[in-house]
Amino acid sequence: MDTGLAERLALLKDMALFQELEEAQLAAIAARLQEYALPANRLLYLAGDRAENFYILVGGRLLNQDIEDGQRVGEYVLEPGDPFGAEALLDQEVRQAAVSALHTSRLLYLTGEDFAWMLAEFRQVYEGLQHLLNGRKLLGRVHFDFLQEDEVVHYATRKHPSTLWLRWTRALLLAIFGLLVLYVGQSVSAGLQFTMGLAAATLLFGSAAAVGWEALDWRNDFVLITNLRVVWMEHRLLRSASRVEAPLSTIQSVDVHTHLFARLLGFGDIIVRTYTGIVLMPGVGAPLRTKYLIRDFAARSRKLSRQARHDTIRLAVRQSLGIEKSLPASTHASPAMPLVDQSERFSLFKSRTVDGDKIVYHKHWFSLLSSLALPGLFVIAVLVGAPIVFDGLPRNALGWLLTLAALLAPLAIIAYRFLDWVNDVYVVTSEVLIDTERKPLGSEITKSAPITNILSLQNHKVGIIGLLLNFGVVRISVGDSVLDFDNVPNPAQVQQDIFARMEALRARQQTQQTEDERRRMTEWLRVYEEERGRNPQTFTGDEAAVE
Repeated sequence: MDTGLAERLALLKDMALFQELEEAQLAAIAARLQEYALPANRLLYLAGDRAENFYILVGGRLLNQDIEDGQRVGEYVLEPGDPFGAEALLDQEVRQAAVSALHTSRLLYLTGEDFAWMLAEFRQVYEGLQHLLNGRKLLGRVHFDFLQEDEVVHYATRKHPSTLWLRWTRALLLAIFGLLVLYVGQSVSAGLQFTMGLAAATLLFGSAAAVGWEALDWRNDFVLITNLRVVWMEHRLLRSASRVEAPLSTIQSVDVHTHLFARLLGFGDIIVRTYTGIVLMPGVGAPLRTKYLIRDFAARSRKLSRQARHDTIRLAVRQSLGIEKSLPASTHASPAMPLVDQSERFSLFKSRTVDGDKIVYHKHWFSLLSSLALPGLFVIAVLVGAPIVFDGLPRNALGWLLTLAALLAPLAIIAYRFLDWVNDVYVVTSEVLIDTERKPLGSEITKSAPITNILSLQNHKVGIIGLLLNFGVVRISVGDSVLDFDNVPNPAQVQQDIFARMEALRARQQTQQTEDERRRMTEWLRVYEEERGRNPQTFTGDEAAVE
């Protein structure tokens, strides 16, 4: 087996699309792959071109721009390991996108004839492509507003339709019962027919409403795989909403759990395990293929990190040998964190304040008002009841004293709880999360966690009040502990703020590690060259021995 074929075979083995094939089958496909080099800033094809080839990106980066009616409607970056160009071949249409090279890129491709052979010969590949393309088509119909600026969604899906059909069985049983009531109502006395008919109509209407309710509920649940994280979104209509996610770099394993009935219908539960927790995604269609996709993108994330370190070593060696000119250390800052200042310009119950790269959150105003409800009602009762008891205003000092005493106690409680609400803050900085609970005239508890130790993020809005007023809990898994931001307004925004800082910190740390490694390698090579100059005979002898 020549080196080129071995490299192609290794690439196919790592791709989710070909995970169900055996090595001999992969070798047959690899033998038909052809290589193509695309220089930087050159077009591979334009929208409207005839589809001729199926491509796999091996090295470099490409820009895919979706075109509709001559206008660009979206774009995303293709990275090594991405297959593309299959949709137009499958539909036998012209290209609907333009693809160009951001950097000099290497591609493998199958001609249209070889692509048709592959699909006819290996049904698993055809089904895998349809699975991937269906996920990409969904992205064109749904917008996700929590994504970072440089974040690309590679795959999205809802729960399998079978999970919706199973939920519709309750509505079906209700409809059957309604029809039975209507049937029985035909044989009862005239006095009961109206009552039975009304009951049947109510049951049938309730069944139809349940069908619509379950359909809307089902449409709001999503699995997302991006270039940064895997996300499970669940929205229970008028009951709760949550988003659970794990960065690709923290994923340890991906498992699938199914039972016989689920396997027959083609769905199952996916369990993504991080260092200390799990992300459970129930009822996902084609769970094995989705599992392969998650593993593929997690492996790619780790591979890109290794490649960056490898490139650093190569650059240091080339600079030490004088092959490449040394450049001054980069002084540009890491990508700025997107700080959307949604602080209220004037608000009695200010809940989010941006101060530089620090964001301070207070609990939602509803949690304050709910704690003030009883003492507030007591104040109102005193103000309303005092004129009734005293038949107007108090006429003596004792009456005024009793009234003021009755007012001061709840007012003191109101002041205490307001200060307690003000003093309970959650702070997100560029490197640390801080949870501070300070009781007026009492204890203070401060919890903190480094952002670099975050393993997963969740947000939950529970109950119709939480959904209507948009507040809930953000749960952060840090090491072997959990940090909760309770009753924060707009928990999705809080989660987005934290994730933005995670990515910004990771970028800064990676840049610093790269620079440190470059300096260390340069120092090693400098010492090597010095020793080589001092002892040329020793090094010449060693090199000859190696040869």
